[in-house]
Amino acid sequence: MLTALVTGTSTGIGLETAFYFADRGYRVFAGARKPEPIENRPNILPVKLDVDQDESVRACVAEVLKEAGAIDVLVNNAGVGLAGAVEMVPLERVRRMFETNFFGAVRMMQAVLPSMRDRRSGTVVNVTSMMGHVTLGCHGFYSATKFALAAVSESLAIEVKPLGVKVAIIEPGVILTPIWNKAEAMMPDGHPYQQAMGRLFRIFGAQMDGGTKPDVVARAIYEAVCEGATKLRYAVGLDAEVIVAARDRMTAREWAALLTEEDEERFVSRAEEAFRVDLYNPPSLNARKSAG
Repeated sequence: MLTALVTGTSTGIGLETAFYFADRGYRVFAGARKPEPIENRPNILPVKLDVDQDESVRACVAEVLKEAGAIDVLVNNAGVGLAGAVEMVPLERVRRMFETNFFGAVRMMQAVLPSMRDRRSGTVVNVTSMMGHVTLGCHGFYSATKFALAAVSESLAIEVKPLGVKVAIIEPGVILTPIWNKAEAMMPDGHPYQQAMGRLFRIFGAQMDGGTKPDVVARAIYEAVCEGATKLRYAVGLDAEVIVAARDRMTAREWAALLTEEDEERFVSRAEEAFRVDLYNPPSLNARKSAG
């Protein structure tokens, strides 16, 4: 039986990914800071894992290898969110987010890769975000963690391909998960960045209206593993596909000019032209597709 180790499985994408792999015959070790028994789900074993802590990561990986003998798939999903202007987010909060979103994934890779390399087999899946491919105002630090993880993932793919190990970068768009209840906006009342913050919340709010559910990401992760991670980067969700494609067509100057259009009505019109669809007004692209 193939084995998968998934981080951040308490809720959302991580939990759905554990279910998806288990339902397809994998033995899944579901990592969480406070692992809970998962009823009526065969092939899933909850394991204690805090990706922020070196010893927790070492102990978890050692336990999985002792129990299963091998880790065929590592899914780095654990993450936290935070929004705010560069000027106003306390550095301590930035460091804490990097600790989980970036260094946590690196800890996991460094712990798991030796066993994959020795077997010349395995797949590392790093869940970044469309925000690891594009930037939006007042989301720079979150994007920075995801850009950093994507950069390391691309480098890793180059390093380990000759050793039989594959790498996939999953770039979800706006996904309906509890991360939105945990995410923080580090901005005081009356701050001067109303335009950027307002547009950030506007696009996210529009795409949450009938938005994409986490099982879509779980399926994308599984399919990326099954196809051998041939594309390296996988945008997931109609909004992510549209936004990533638009950014790839534009220069950095054009992107910044679009997002700083002063007139709101003109901005929405220009954005629709650039994205080739309206992203800033509900319902979400997912809801529109479902409605036919």
